[in-house]
Amino acid sequence: MRSRLLIPIALAALLVPVLAQAANIQGPRRTALERLEEGDAIRRRLILRGGRFELAPAVGFTLNDPFTRNLLYGAQITYHVSDSFGIGVTGFGAYGFNSDLADRIESERPERAKQGTFGTVTAMGTLDFQFTPIIGKFALFGRQVFNYDLHVLAGIGVTQVGGATELEDLPITPVAGVGLRAFVTNGFAINLEVRDYLYSASTNSVPNADSGGKAEATDSSFSNHFAITIGAGFFFPQEPQRAR
Repeated sequence: MRSRLLIPIALAALLVPVLAQAANIQGPRRTALERLEEGDAIRRRLILRGGRFELAPAVGFTLNDPFTRNLLYGAQITYHVSDSFGIGVTGFGAYGFNSDLADRIESERPERAKQGTFGTVTAMGTLDFQFTPIIGKFALFGRQVFNYDLHVLAGIGVTQVGGATELEDLPITPVAGVGLRAFVTNGFAINLEVRDYLYSASTNSVPNADSGGKAEATDSSFSNHFAITIGAGFFFPQEPQRAR
């Protein structure tokens, strides 16, 4: 019995120096934070925006016009100076159609509707500055992995408003917004943006009794005009660089 106990004790005595030597070779255990501080958290990351042009045909629609909704069609051209900053231009044409409120007015007060005119957007263009603070990846159905980014934008431009001669205007238009860009491939992405165009323009014209029934524009006020757009972004060059 005593000899059987001596065997494991002898084996343990032999293993202790070996384990101690291995521990000395590996050094003390490091925390996760210490390991991250030794180098970049992400290596060989694709630089999907920096140094690339993006051409993005887009369509969309306005949300809160009181009398006329507008379908938007156009394009965005952006040069991404770095992976976080970009500068570009956006131009949209517009096709207007009556909102529910305008249809009710034409149905219930047709004589008044014929005497007046509803304003509509015919075109808008802005110079945009983009900042991309958030990037990441997501898995679709647990199979395909896509890169994405969340960006914010701000800029200034003009909006062409029409509908009748008395409504024609070209107001200065600041713009702000947020967007989501999902890369389908390294050179192609789907862009979804919500934009807020801020401008002052008359929304309709009404006959004025003091001017012999001639239609005149109502008082315009500075207001928010929200739009949602979706675009297909083509990047050039098609293949991005990788971070070192």
